[in-house]
Amino acid sequence: MRKLAVALIVGTIPFLWACSGAETGKAGKVLAMVNGQPITEATVEEEAKSLPPYVRPILDTPAGRSQFLESLITRDLLMQEALRRGYDRRDEVRERLNMARRSIILEALLRDVTEKAPGLSDDALRKFYEANAEAFRVGERVRVSHLLFKDRAQAEAAARRLKSGTAFEEMMKTAAKEGGVAADLGFIERGKFDKTFEAAAFAAAPGSVAGPVRTSYGFHLIRVGEKMPAGVQPFEEVKGQIAADLREQAQRDAFENLLSQVRQQSKIQVMVKQEEAQAPPPGASRNPAMGAPAPSVGAGQPQTGSGY
Repeated sequence: MRKLAVALIVGTIPFLWACSGAETGKAGKVLAMVNGQPITEATVEEEAKSLPPYVRPILDTPAGRSQFLESLITRDLLMQEALRRGYDRRDEVRERLNMARRSIILEALLRDVTEKAPGLSDDALRKFYEANAEAFRVGERVRVSHLLFKDRAQAEAAARRLKSGTAFEEMMKTAAKEGGVAADLGFIERGKFDKTFEAAAFAAAPGSVAGPVRTSYGFHLIRVGEKMPAGVQPFEEVKGQIAADLREQAQRDAFENLLSQVRQQSKIQVMVKQEEAQAPPPGASRNPAMGAPAPSVGAGQPQTGSGY
């Protein structure tokens, strides 16, 4: 538990000073005060988004939420102490802050440009689908969930519980406590998974549980759901993916258009010759197999812009 607490603290330290300044204006119940600076429910929710997926479930329990709040308090205390000691005024720290500022501003610009990329109507999506129907052809599919155990005895014990009436969904929730892993794999296509696993899944009747089935990964209990024959996926099934792909292309086009526009409106001067930019720095050894080293960003170039 102590290791997890340390991980939470360390994981939150790199983020911006979210618990002071801008955060104080956010609505929500104040959960803690750290030398006059509030930590609100909104603060906790925002910080939780930055947690790795494998840590996030800790917030589902009162003890986990309390532990996370304590990690934010610790982070704020350390940040306040760092500011009191003047670390933010050190040259190397200020340079890193400037770099972070540039990254945040550029990210905001690119996000704004891509979010304003034109959407696509249902008619446009359907036309694309009809023109590329063969791209959506798939083999026979079946929907499966499974429980996976390393040990046969554990898998057989789980199978007995299922036969005695325990719901598969309930078994999936408790699988980790029993030394197993549970997953809903959705629809799997014949020829894309382990052959033994596939054979059992496609042979079983919808609504049944097959297994234990042994593969190189361990012993599986496979719940079989809906089966679908081979063929072209219907438009409604792939509409979302088509929209995402075409929108991604529209976003790339918007970005390229922006870059082309600002280049045409700007004066760019490169103050070194290409061969000089590719030359290794004095004293550096060149490995012919590796080619010329890349020049340092901004080396020999005049500094322009707002000078963050």
